[in-house]
Amino acid sequence: MIDNRSIQRVGDIEFAVIFSRRRTLGISVLNDSSVVVRVPYRTSFRTITRMVEEKSSWIIRHRDYFRNQQQTRPVKSYTNGSIHSFRGNSLILNIQESRKPFVRFEGSTIEMGLEKTGDEISVSRLLKKAYKNEAQSLLPSMFINVLERYKEQKFSPTGLVIRSMKRRWGSCSNKGKITLSSELVKLNETHIEYVIIHELCHLRHHNHGSKYYELLGELFPEWKKVRKEMRGYVR
Repeated sequence: MIDNRSIQRVGDIEFAVIFSRRRTLGISVLNDSSVVVRVPYRTSFRTITRMVEEKSSWIIRHRDYFRNQQQTRPVKSYTNGSIHSFRGNSLILNIQESRKPFVRFEGSTIEMGLEKTGDEISVSRLLKKAYKNEAQSLLPSMFINVLERYKEQKFSPTGLVIRSMKRRWGSCSNKGKITLSSELVKLNETHIEYVIIHELCHLRHHNHGSKYYELLGELFPEWKKVRKEMRGYVR
């Protein structure tokens, strides 16, 4: 059995292997261009290697796409007057000196106060904390609203967690717990609802098979368009 904490290689492709109770084998290329292979327990390395080799063209195409995106991605600025996203809008960061740190999202600006106004690391940390606080207030209520809207589906998540996630917008565990990224608070409501519905559908189909996409298409017909928009989003 492969240690799921190690990096494996097949040809030019490096990938991490994650074993779980899932029944199917799946490959994901994440936004940071890393490759993750998820397989059931006791899957042999031979089987994993064969799957990676069969999907090598697809993996390399998507991996190289994300690598190119990273190379052309602008460095995020945390200076006075820099632009940051909040609930689908672009807001101007207005930093002022203050002994007591604060962040307020007001209209077209993000009002921030802290002692070291020129310290971008401190600004970044304070803004990240503010985003997380907003997410913990907004996302659970949206989650409940979506559950109520689709109550005929009888989705029964075992819990909801809001936390920082650099690589994913959301996830659904085998036990039915759904995790949403606090970064979602930067997006508009349509994008947030897509992620919530995407994860709720995994309660019924814990894979990305045809049945899963059939349910997703029924509940969120414009999912392809929204997914494409979100792939172009720079965090």
